[in-house]
Amino acid sequence: MRQAQRVLSTYSVDIFGICSALYELGGLVVIHDASGCNSTYTTHNEPRWYDVPSMVYLSGLNEVDTIYGNDGRLIRDIKEVADETHPKFISVGGSPMPNVVGTDFHAVARLTERATGVPTLGFRTDGIHSYLQGAGEAFLAFAKRFMKPPTGGNSSGSSPLRVNLIGATPLDFSVTGTVTELKRLIRDNGMELVSTWAMGDTAETLASSGRADVNVVISSTGYPLAKWMKETCGIPYVTGFPVGEKAVGLWIRKILSAGGRLPESGIAEDPKGDGAGTILIIGEPVAARSLGEAASLLGKYREIRFLCPITDAPEELTRGMMITDDEHVIRDACRRADRIIADPIYGRLLPGEREKFIFLPHDAFSGRYYRDQHPVFAGPDAVRNILDAQKDLVVSERENKIEPASPVIFRA
Repeated sequence: MRQAQRVLSTYSVDIFGICSALYELGGLVVIHDASGCNSTYTTHNEPRWYDVPSMVYLSGLNEVDTIYGNDGRLIRDIKEVADETHPKFISVGGSPMPNVVGTDFHAVARLTERATGVPTLGFRTDGIHSYLQGAGEAFLAFAKRFMKPPTGGNSSGSSPLRVNLIGATPLDFSVTGTVTELKRLIRDNGMELVSTWAMGDTAETLASSGRADVNVVISSTGYPLAKWMKETCGIPYVTGFPVGEKAVGLWIRKILSAGGRLPESGIAEDPKGDGAGTILIIGEPVAARSLGEAASLLGKYREIRFLCPITDAPEELTRGMMITDDEHVIRDACRRADRIIADPIYGRLLPGEREKFIFLPHDAFSGRYYRDQHPVFAGPDAVRNILDAQKDLVVSERENKIEPASPVIFRA
């Protein structure tokens, strides 16, 4: 029997996605676990930890309470902290052990809300599914509980188009300015940014998201919310973000078209590459598609392939992609490509062919390891930023003497 994962890391898990999605919103976020998960999250997956105050706590689950199912202590401890910190809301979810013993987090949430008087969200997490599922559920649950009903319908043609950016967490975008650049592009092109789910924004602003005309899904974490808002509020959505100067204009036209400000005929067709060779893009589906569009606009590759290693990504976003987390299958796919865009850890699959790779660090995969080399990968300068970052990444790999079979594990 071959070993499943010898080189590759694992992606950040569902409970960390919840923590990341709700981090800046003034809530008390509780991870029900013995120890380790909180330090793993804050050390590897949360670059805001030392600069942006938040209330992310670990419950301190012990062996006796695990065996006997003493949820009362968890509720009492949450109440004690809530009485001291006065959070806007409470969130509670767990790691693998509470899942194994069948903890009912929805029931815990109801009892906690009754005890504290604070709105409480419960999540059936298991520390096994990916951050996409956790953050997606967190955004959706927050909206269902706190978002105000839409008022007044779409804005008129004479007023700015109102836009929500949905799916912004450091797990996908780090804290090097990519989300800030997307916000700038919206504003500089005459649109009103209503809210950003959920970096650099407040719970009160997110609650007013129903007044937007268009939702822009910038990662898979925002897809469940955008889909729900279309069904309940009638707000259309577009998916993706611009990588490179040519992509910016196309992205803006797609948003305007979705908001009824531009006919669909005003959107140019994506050009097909007429160059030689194939490029393989590995990663989260929305980012992969956006990078693929940039590669297509450059016209340098005959074929653009996508591989999604996050197997619980939304099915609608992964159509036409290879979906696998099998290290052997991924290595074979890399061998058959002429160029690969992926997190630097994937380069360890082919240590003798690292020149084939264009590295783009992904915090949800490699954690803090390459954070200093993480470029701004949206906007007109994105392609140049990504290529310039390769120099620092090569130096970093050399200085740290990276071995091709060195695993990095960030599971809860």
